[in-house]
Amino acid sequence: MTIRLLAFCGSARRESCNRLLLAAAVATARAAGAAVTELDLRTDLLPIYDGDLEAEFGLPAAALELKKLFAGHDGFLIASPEYNGFFSPLLKNALDWVSRPAPDTPAPFAGKAAGLLAASPGALGGIRCLPHLRLLLSNLGVTVSPAQLALGQADRAFAVDGSLADASQRQMLDKVVGDLIRLTAAIRA
Repeated sequence: MTIRLLAFCGSARRESCNRLLLAAAVATARAAGAAVTELDLRTDLLPIYDGDLEAEFGLPAAALELKKLFAGHDGFLIASPEYNGFFSPLLKNALDWVSRPAPDTPAPFAGKAAGLLAASPGALGGIRCLPHLRLLLSNLGVTVSPAQLALGQADRAFAVDGSLADASQRQMLDKVVGDLIRLTAAIRA
């Protein structure tokens, strides 16, 4: 049974440390046998969630597609930047739209697991945003893996090939990804 993970980043920056960390995590997950779909939340920019907009026009086509994409995966690998101690508006808005009910659309979050990552050039590595993201995902019915990685000094953490340069950081990333795959498999079983 192949675990299907949806990997996405809450940063809109092309050269984001979080994008680099997510890419390293995706490579780790694929090496461990998971099938990983990479999602760029910048591709189909959704309007800021607005209940009046939803009531008048329904869910945007991009939100419906995202719901189906989320529903078609067993778990999520998420990298989030920290903005003033919280996760990014881009990530929050996407999760808000995906959480909205839609007829004939499978539940996007129920029975799913998530692994969390954050990266920052600062010393704390984005650690302050992860509890907030963990709470949001838990409220949506996602089982969030206890293992997480907040990568400090991320602007200096990557080797030329995109892997983490430090062996202990690579081991932590392996643990986060491995725990997510095991948790996802247990939930599926």
